[in-house]
Formats: sequence, structure tokens, C-alpha cells
Amino acid sequence: MSEKTRIIKLPEEVVSKIAAGEVVVNPASVVKELVENSIDAGASNIEVQIKDGGKSYIKVVDNGSGMSKEDLLLAVQRYTTSKISSLEDIYNITSYGFRGEALASIGEVSRLVITTSDGIESHKLEMVGGKLVKVAETFREKGTTVEVHDLFFNIPARRKFLSSEKIERRMVTEVSERFLLTKPEIRFLFKVDEEIVYNAPASSLPDRFKLIFPEVKSFEVIDNYVNSSVSISGIISSPQFFRKNRSGQLFFVNGRFVLDNLLHLSLERGYGESLVESTHPYAVIFINIPPNEVDVNIHPQKLQVKFSEPRVVYDAIARCVRDTLRKFEGFQLFVEKIDKGALDQFVPTYVEQGESKNILTKSGKDSAGKFNQTDEFQKFQTKEKSLSFPQHMIQTGEKYQKSVDFKTANSHPALFPNFASPTSLDKAGAFTIIKNRYILFEDNDGIVIIDFHAAHERVIYEQLKEHEFQPVDLLIPMEFSIGKSLANVLESLETELKELGFSLEMEKSENSAKVVLKSIPSLIKITQAQETLLEVLEEYRLPFNKPQSILHVLASKACKTAVKTGDKLSEEEVRMLIEEIKGKNLLTCPHGRPIMMKITFDQLDSYFERR
Repeated sequence: MSEKTRIIKLPEEVVSKIAAGEVVVNPASVVKELVENSIDAGASNIEVQIKDGGKSYIKVVDNGSGMSKEDLLLAVQRYTTSKISSLEDIYNITSYGFRGEALASIGEVSRLVITTSDGIESHKLEMVGGKLVKVAETFREKGTTVEVHDLFFNIPARRKFLSSEKIERRMVTEVSERFLLTKPEIRFLFKVDEEIVYNAPASSLPDRFKLIFPEVKSFEVIDNYVNSSVSISGIISSPQFFRKNRSGQLFFVNGRFVLDNLLHLSLERGYGESLVESTHPYAVIFINIPPNEVDVNIHPQKLQVKFSEPRVVYDAIARCVRDTLRKFEGFQLFVEKIDKGALDQFVPTYVEQGESKNILTKSGKDSAGKFNQTDEFQKFQTKEKSLSFPQHMIQTGEKYQKSVDFKTANSHPALFPNFASPTSLDKAGAFTIIKNRYILFEDNDGIVIIDFHAAHERVIYEQLKEHEFQPVDLLIPMEFSIGKSLANVLESLETELKELGFSLEMEKSENSAKVVLKSIPSLIKITQAQETLLEVLEEYRLPFNKPQSILHVLASKACKTAVKTGDKLSEEEVRMLIEEIKGKNLLTCPHGRPIMMKITFDQLDSYFERR
């Protein structure tokens, strides 16, 4: 073996820099470690300040327990901690920090200043690149201040690969927002380049959720849901509020933010068909589990955990989300009148015959001080001269209120042949159909609008899902031929199809197979039976991207039998449709589109300045 390939022991200086790089990867990781220390110290007031995205300066101030001189000198050494004392303690962690690396690692790659007081004595420590410069007596009230200057100044390669100031600032902000959510009882002040971003007094989780996600106007709190040894709490948004990515979903295990793709999937499995495809709801989920049933030491920054029984955790999330969704009683249209001050910014626009004008509705800041980025341009044409002002935009908003009460009536409309007698609305007169598309009626506290095609699609889906239908025997069996590949699929699905109302026989030949269809589900029209069955088989024919279940496929195809826009509905059919929506508390069609909206009378009175 040559001299160059011999194994050597790395110098301590190199070892310490490598170890520091596992914990400190950017300014956001520094803020995370320091704030966790402040929380573990029992702080009720924490201030975070950064400059240049945290690359040049980070400051974290708390009113926690502080440290004595002896503890301060130990705290900046590697593998020193007050959280554990034995190997067994690692598997019963209840605090944030326990590995004894945070301050030592930060000190290795920065110019570090710590000022602390335990209420008896106060000291200030300075460290540069892992080297202790001085410790001196000073004065401050009980608590600790940690200042980090020039991160990675002594590792130019690492500093070079830090992101831009804007990106680093965003990542620090996201870390701060996680602490705002997980510790609403602590007052947080977050400043960027001397400008206050968040000044959040101690409050509640719903208040903090509205502060971080002001765009979500409808959400529900998850009550403490217990399944086995796992308890789930938090907040989920109405399905009508979502992002195109999962950045609005945060998960915490025993108060610690974690990354786990299966947690996201479990959350959205709980939403089920209420979500539009490729949309992701907002959620803040807290998972509490005995410390000995979760390993938090598998990642240097403790961003990942390992559950001893992961299936229990994932199922608990899906079930509690599904239960909490029942609290949403529909979607609501949210009407606001134009602020008079904002209206003064606009000059009345006279529209001459044949002209087109653009009207700009300017966006302003919301109560949280963030910009509401909803610039709306409305373009219209008119043949007559008229005086035009900015038209208010109708937005989706807070949760749908209690829907109507019903009384029993006496007939069986064709739309719902397998259900009990239809019902009538409390308020006589009650509804009208607009453009053969929407059902509009007066509720006790507002105006309700139903998209009857979307609503009937969902009713059919629920009937299939709950097997609320009967097989219908065909007087003349339906015969057709299919290819060998589809025949193999049909053979594998024969049992499931029979459970859903399809009774059939199949005769295979050399190159094809003859299918004799004898009965179909009552929810499917005879004229669409063959087409529906073939489309189900086609969905399963491809070797990849197989459907979640045959029920989902069949429900999607059966929705073709729903009443269409433009179809005529009888009064009894409308009433039965409303009863089904109310009875099953339905929010969306099987594809995630809303089926019902509401404008309350209070909102209308406010808009027309009647109150």
C-alpha cells in the first residue's frame, strides 16, 4: 500500500468543521437551533433578528433560565447537554435540543457572542471560528442573547454556496413561522433588517394560523383525536382553500417540525374526493406520541423521525381529517363592500358607445400587514353611455352556515327511485332554477346556490360507495365481444363487478371473448351499460397508474348518468336533491368542485350599507 492511500486520522480541526456542517447548513438552521434552545430554557418571550438574510448577522434574544459562567463555558463545547445523561434517555426525549452540538457547531463556523444571566450572575462570551476569545462579567436581565456574525467566514467554499439574500431570508421566515404555530403561548418578535415582520403576542393556534395563512378564510380545528397511543390535533382548511404545492402543510411530532411525504399523503387521503386534482389543502397537524415510540435521532437536524408503528400514525391522521371535514357544511360566497377610502382612488369612467375600458381594482394590505396580491382587471363593453365604478369581486370565504330544515312530502321522483319520500323546504316558495343550471333558494340566514349537475354527480357517487342501489336484471341480456387483454382484466375483476351489480358470463375463444351482460347497477342507464363497463376495463388494462379502486372508476363513469346542465328538473326532484345534500353533508362533486355556495343576509346588509 502506497503512502498516499494509507488510512489516517483526521485532524481535530477538520473533524469539528465536518461535524458543524451537519448541523449548520444555512442561516435558517442556525435560527432553528437557537430558538429551540430558548424554548427548552423556558422562555416566554423570544426575539429573532437577521440581516443580509442571516449571512452577516443573526440575533436571538430570550427571557429563559439563562446560564451560569460554568454552564456557559461548557455549552460551547461539543457533546455537552443538559437534556440527557445516558443512552436510554435518547429514546425518551421530550426537549428540542439534546445532542450537545448546536452552540459548538455554530461557534466553529462564525464569530459568536453569547450574553447570558441566570438571575444571579451575568457573563459575555466571545468565540471566533471555534476558538474562545474571552469571557467577561457583564449585566443583563435573566435570559440569553446569542449573536452570530459572518456565518461560514472561515469556510469560503460553504459560504459561496449559500443562496441569495432573498432565498435565505425566506427560509428563515419559514422557520420562524413554524415556531409561531407550534408555540402560540410564546410571544415572538421577528425582524428582518430592522423591519418587523411578525410581532405576535401570546395567543391561540387559530389566531396564529390566521396570521401565517391570512388567505384561508375557512378552517376547522381538529379536536384532540386519540387512536391507540397516538393523539392528533391541529387545523385543516376547507377544501376550497388550497395551494398547488404542499407548502401550506406543516407537521409536528411532539412539537418538533418534521418532513415525511407519507404524512402529506395521509392528510390528503383523509380529504378523499373533496379535493380537486393536483390541489393541496392547508393544514397544521400536531402528532403526539410517547417518546419511546418515535426515534428523533435519525437526522442531524432532527427534521426526520421514525415511528415504531407508522401505519397507526398514518391511519390516525386520515381518520381524524375525515371526521373533521364533516364540520364543514358547504362553501360560501364572501361579499364585501368597497371601502370608501379605496373608492376615492378611482375616477368615474364614462364609457362611450363602442368603447372598451379597463377597470383596475387595486390590492391593499390585510390586517396582518401582508399584501393581498389580487389585482383584478375587469373589462367590459356597453352600447350606451353610462357611469361606471369598480365592481366588487365576489370571493370564496368563511364556512357555510346551517342549511335548511325539511318536512316530509309524498312522492317518489324518478331522479331518486330508491330513496324515501322527498321533502319540502321550511320557507314556502322556496327555490327557483336559473339558466337550467343552478338552484337558488332562500335559507333562514342567507341565499343558497346549488349546481345541480355537480350535486347529482356526488349523490350518485355516494350511492355507489354505500351500495345504496339494486341490481337491475336485463329483460334481454346484452352481448358484445372484447379482446384477449380486456378479457383477462374482466376475469380478474369479476368478483368486484358482481358486488357492484354487474352479473355477466364470458366465453373465451382463441382471439377474443364474448360477454353476456345480464344485470347492471340501477344507477347506470341501460344505454350506457356497455360503454361504462368497457371504460372500467380500459382503466385497469394498463400495467401502470392503476386506479385506486374499481369503485372510484365506476363512480366516475356512472356520473355520466347525472342530470346535465340544461336538463329540466321537477319540483320534487329538486327537493330530493337538496335533502340528499343536507343529509349526507356533501361539499363537493367526486372531482372536487363545490356543489353549494351561500351569501348570508348579514353580508348583503353590510354590502348595501343597511347596517
